Amino acid sequence: MLPAYFDPTRARIASILRRFLEEKKGELARVNPMGPDAAERLIEFSLRGKMLRGCLVHLGWSICRARGPGVLEEAAAEGGILAVTTAGAAMELFHSGLLVHDDIMDRDLVRRGQPSIFQQYTKMAAKERRADPPHVGQALGICAGDVAYFMAFELLARAHAPAPVLCSLLELCARELSAVGIAQMQDVAWGASKSGVEVGEILRMYTHKTGRYSFSLPLLAGAAIADAPGELRGKLETFGESIGLLFQIRDDELGLFGDERELGKPVGSDVREGKKTLLFSSLIAAMGPEERRRLDGIFGNPHATAADIEYVRERASSPAVRARIAAITAGLTEKARTAIGAISSGSEEDRAALRGLLDFTSARRQ
Repeated sequence: MLPAYFDPTRARIASILRRFLEEKKGELARVNPMGPDAAERLIEFSLRGKMLRGCLVHLGWSICRARGPGVLEEAAAEGGILAVTTAGAAMELFHSGLLVHDDIMDRDLVRRGQPSIFQQYTKMAAKERRADPPHVGQALGICAGDVAYFMAFELLARAHAPAPVLCSLLELCARELSAVGIAQMQDVAWGASKSGVEVGEILRMYTHKTGRYSFSLPLLAGAAIADAPGELRGKLETFGESIGLLFQIRDDELGLFGDERELGKPVGSDVREGKKTLLFSSLIAAMGPEERRRLDGIFGNPHATAADIEYVRERASSPAVRARIAAITAGLTEKARTAIGAISSGSEEDRAALRGLLDFTSARRQ
């Protein structure tokens, strides 16, 4: 679980998200009945998340707020919405949109312990006897993800911050989320290919697909609201990229070795999709010719059996594979710890939260 430090922030973010999306239900009802239905699905979907990214906006702001001349104090703004928490809630809506689309691309039918959004729409289309329910479900899921993005920008625009800060926030989010899309394209293209990929290229894809938007972006958003100096923003950015890579590597491990009940999604999907993960790269490099041939027939095979996944799991547990991954994670962990040590601003509780995040990322089970 996330450190208890984040509990109050999570509650505030959940409150703002619910209030905002309930408001949007009324507005979207004037378009057609699908509007409030989509908003309701996004409420339920978003509030089931850990809200890590939203919490990191507050942490970045808290660390930086004692620095720089233009600090924005956390005070009640119009409608009782605080700038930092509003930006955090927007970050969670961005994340929801990305997950909705990610499930379509990866054909994942379950997310956060419930049917994924496109699967919900597929079932709805089948119940209503629509033509081609799978296609309808995917199309409606794409639309729902788009709606989440657009509403997130609207919510971010409501953050009570000086105009230059707000413009900086909007530019930051647009730039970083564009990079996520490009990295996701690379991930999909690699999954459809049998060619190998260098470790450095995988880590670069991870950086932009997950690392920066999950950690660096929200921390930098908080720093922007606090009008932090560039040097401090750079330290937060370095920490964010390092822990973001660790987060994705752990995600890969959970995707193969995790408990489906805890994960809230099926294990083995990365294997069936042929994802070029660090685990895949390390596995192929450590195996002999005969094992590689067997693995080549499993990775990217959507019909891979439970026995096939177990074969991959057993080979991925070998000391040679574990050593390759451990060497990379050790370097990233040290880089993250060094970045934490270089941050002297904020309270001891803030810095303890950074250390707690590092521990959480290494040990998380979902």
